[in-house]
Amino acid sequence: MKEGVITIISTEAIKQIKLFSGLEEHDLKKIAEVVKEREIPAGSTLFKEGDIGDAFYLLKEGTIEIHKENNSAVIDIHSTDESNFFGEMALVEGAPRNATIKTKVQCVVLEIDKVNFDMLLRLNSFIALRIMTALTQRIRKTTAVMKAVTVEEEKCGKLITLFSPKGGAGKSVTAANMSAGIAKLTGKKALLIDLDLQFGDLAFMLGLKPKRSIADLVEGNPETADDLKKYLSEHPHGFSVLPSPFKPEQSEMVTSAHLRKIIKIAKTVFDYIIIDTHSLFQDLTINSLDISDYICLIMAPELNHIKSMMQCMKVIETLKYPTEKIRMILNREECMYSIPRDEIEKSTKRKFDFTLHDDWKNALGMVNEQKTIFDTTTESGYRNDCIHLITGLTGEKITEEAQKSGILGTLKGWFGKSDKPGK
Repeated sequence: MKEGVITIISTEAIKQIKLFSGLEEHDLKKIAEVVKEREIPAGSTLFKEGDIGDAFYLLKEGTIEIHKENNSAVIDIHSTDESNFFGEMALVEGAPRNATIKTKVQCVVLEIDKVNFDMLLRLNSFIALRIMTALTQRIRKTTAVMKAVTVEEEKCGKLITLFSPKGGAGKSVTAANMSAGIAKLTGKKALLIDLDLQFGDLAFMLGLKPKRSIADLVEGNPETADDLKKYLSEHPHGFSVLPSPFKPEQSEMVTSAHLRKIIKIAKTVFDYIIIDTHSLFQDLTINSLDISDYICLIMAPELNHIKSMMQCMKVIETLKYPTEKIRMILNREECMYSIPRDEIEKSTKRKFDFTLHDDWKNALGMVNEQKTIFDTTTESGYRNDCIHLITGLTGEKITEEAQKSGILGTLKGWFGKSDKPGK
């Protein structure tokens, strides 16, 4: 649209915009140089769902409406809103517009084209974090509206996302054992999604030989639960796995819009969906964390893990996730040279909700044999910790018979005794 183009915007005007408040003067000048102001009549369509994303918009005056195909809900964005911007998702993901935007009244918008928007995010990470924070708030609002207009909901599974800001925390092993335990001990339907899109190896770790991955699923554009099931691999313990792409370059095929659609379908057939993420706060990870029922933050009792987790918790706080949604997990407790739990809690100012005791040597042996802790019937501290984690997150009752299934006569085995050096 060409209405009311203004090529020069003052830095004073930029300062009044919440997204840019608090920036340095030189940053404000750079932003002012690339912003175009447009006056848009009421009832106009700025862009349609499926259009190529070529610009980012800030709503200076007025109200716009967000319309999505196959959904009667309409979301309003007002110029006075904290997140009074739109159009960023297509630019961040490189995907087509995921909604249609119309002006409800006469509006004034500030427009930044794609090239300059990319420059803006590189210019100041503070702006990028603000956009991510506002996005989480908008997703919550949208989710609430969608639920309000839904007359009758079918089965709605719980979503549990595992995240660690540092590699080597045992996140993937925990995700695999959690999925196996839920399926084997509770009889509930569980889906494990490998969201480490470039180098995820959960399927390989579990001894599966999948023919399709999440990249194939996205390309297939599933609409129903039956469509989804065609792309899943089934584990002998009864849970399903959606593998990561087979080639790193295929990771770019999967967007947050795809993830949300997959989760929406999966929740209609699975009781629990476990997502194993990579260790970066990127758009896919943020979206996964935001729509989760529980966020499990996992760390090892090492100094570098403590430092990374403290930084992670600051980001979590900035994203304004409810405290009851967060679960802190200490893995490999009491391993050799580990920092004591109470010292870690003192440093992070946060108590652990769950701990998994160390039996790294035997655990690594099981990983190498492509097994889970529930492939063995031997009772152990680690196995009991996994069961406690599962019951704590799901609230499901596990009978004593299920917990001890087959352990009679197996007094020694994989986890029968400690193999820690010096013990």
